[in-house]
Amino acid sequence: MMVRVLIERHIRPGVEQELLAALREMRGGAVHAAGYVSGETLRDVDDPGHYVIISTWRSRGDWDRWAVSEARQHARRRIAPLLASPERVSVLEPA
Repeated sequence: MMVRVLIERHIRPGVEQELLAALREMRGGAVHAAGYVSGETLRDVDDPGHYVIISTWRSRGDWDRWAVSEARQHARRRIAPLLASPERVSVLEPA
């Protein structure tokens, strides 16, 4: 069953370009990961430091494998110092 993954990140002021570069790197790896279907990055119009990433995966197992992959962990290490608070990850399935 397909799943959608919702990741919310609140970043510190002034690090937007660094975040976007790290997100591009992460997406570049994800598109080659088994089970990746699609993804998009959104920014909150009322809170420009709030980013939401939504990705679609063929299965929970596909997401779980990508979540612990070295490529994703490398990008997360780049992103971590830019965050104002810990990221929030939700794995969602159709109701």
